[in-house]
Amino acid sequence: MQIKYHDIVAHNLKYNLCPFCDMPPKFILESSQYFFVTLARAPYIKDHLLIIPHRHVVLFNDLSTKEVKDLMSLVSKRDDFLHQTHSDINLLLRDGFVGGKVGKSVNHMHFHLIPDLAIGHEEKSGTEREFLSEKEYLKRIQTIKKTCKSSQE
Repeated sequence: MQIKYHDIVAHNLKYNLCPFCDMPPKFILESSQYFFVTLARAPYIKDHLLIIPHRHVVLFNDLSTKEVKDLMSLVSKRDDFLHQTHSDINLLLRDGFVGGKVGKSVNHMHFHLIPDLAIGHEEKSGTEREFLSEKEYLKRIQTIKKTCKSSQE
């Protein structure tokens, strides 16, 4: 059974849940002092990554200088990783609150690293984004972990 992305978003909003504050360790690809990296659970495209602060932050400007430095280190590292197999990468900041004009689905600032996709086309097409089952999500995470590990050797 396919899980609908908008159903997950509605559930989280109804019960005031933040999926990023309670991210299970098994879904985390990498963790630094202030941020962690995970595969997007409702990806626009294969290898779509998220970089998320450990602490609950809504706005980018609420980050400290140390946090921004840590963030940029992870962005650079994951951008290098994605460029091994993708020609173009989008870095997308999501900050602010759900209900605004940009279609945010969670009140926790985060960055998207999205390879090989012209931003805007998917949203305008009206195509429902798929929310990956836990089995498929873990399978894709393990593939990326193995690929990243072998590229560092």
